[in-house]
Amino acid sequence: MLAGGLYAQGTMTLEEAVALALENNQGLKIQQREVDIATNDVFAGNAGLVPTVSLIGNASYQNNDTDALIRTFQDSPPTVAVNDGSATTTTYSAMVQADYLLLGGFSGKYQYQLLRDQKDLAYYRQQAVINETIVLVSELFLEIAKLQGQEELLTKNVKVGEDRLSKVEDQFEFGKVTGLTVLRAKTDLNQDRSQLDNVLVAKNNLKRDLNFMIGLEAEKKYRVNVGYQPPEVLEIEDLKSTVRANNPSLQLGNKGVDAANNEYKLNTSRRLPTFNAFANYGYFNQENDLQQLAEIETLGYTVGVGVRYNLFNGGRTNRSIQKAKLGREVSQFKKQQTEDRVLADAVKERNSLILLQDQLVREQENIETFRESYSRTEERFYNGKVSSIELRDAQNALLNAELTISNLKADIMRSSIRLEALKGQLLVK
Repeated sequence: MLAGGLYAQGTMTLEEAVALALENNQGLKIQQREVDIATNDVFAGNAGLVPTVSLIGNASYQNNDTDALIRTFQDSPPTVAVNDGSATTTTYSAMVQADYLLLGGFSGKYQYQLLRDQKDLAYYRQQAVINETIVLVSELFLEIAKLQGQEELLTKNVKVGEDRLSKVEDQFEFGKVTGLTVLRAKTDLNQDRSQLDNVLVAKNNLKRDLNFMIGLEAEKKYRVNVGYQPPEVLEIEDLKSTVRANNPSLQLGNKGVDAANNEYKLNTSRRLPTFNAFANYGYFNQENDLQQLAEIETLGYTVGVGVRYNLFNGGRTNRSIQKAKLGREVSQFKKQQTEDRVLADAVKERNSLILLQDQLVREQENIETFRESYSRTEERFYNGKVSSIELRDAQNALLNAELTISNLKADIMRSSIRLEALKGQLLVK
């Protein structure tokens, strides 16, 4: 993952901006908590794969007016009437009981796999958010860098315009040029200053947006520092292979298919019978005023097994299986749709990146011509051999060429970062 230390001495690198965003972004903090919650849910007990042990205790007291007619199973008397105006029954019991699902159609296994799937889904969602955050911060940072480069070139352009105006004003005093020439030089200078002001406003507004994203004060001042490095471009098949293996959106889609498959298996397992085992050890005591057994007291253990098979539940099991089957198909469609879109975006970005690199090569070949032309025109202007208008044209030609190269470098870096995000490589740097 991109990382970096805190910015220092009034400058900030792209790596430092990304590191601050990953540290301070509230959305990422929320996503991390989602991962923690999903991870916390993954344990065998949450899927019913371990026995449950319970301590059970009861105590009761009954006091009733009781009339009872008891058969003696003798000829005489055949029955005995008993009347007690205050018959009491006192009961105490305490036990430790363990219950365990021996076999439930493998539902515990699939439930545990679903818990792991949910953890993985939360992780890949977090990776997708991190990937998106890096791209957003990088694009904003590079746009600021582009405007900063324009600011530097326009500042130099204004200085050239000021020198040209001063020279024209001197020529006007000696009658070598007309007032219209002076007015034209002032107009050109004012246009350059206005263009510079517009760039400064745009840059400062974007910097406030970046400060918000990376957790700094809105008016925090610094210069951005971008080192241009020509990116390596993969062949299309190698690119597709890398995207399929590492793109977080595709990984999220793959895990969604796994979760849907396990959901289907879990619902299908509910058609099978369940086998339960239990064991307990406890104490029981009961005192009765009316029963033949005046007092019962037991201490010991009980073990047993049980089987349950649902013959009919109103069709809920079949409907849940059908729903899970449809959900599995939907997840597969979504995965394929995402893969098609991401691969198409990656190829398109690759081709765009190659085009930008070719344009940069051509512009870099041309820049020396513009510099030489401007230098020669400037020298002739100060020697009085060309007009200020010709110097202005050479100045604008050089400025536009330098702006084009500066913008192309920023656009290449932006395209490269988008491509790295599609490849999933931003998450491993």
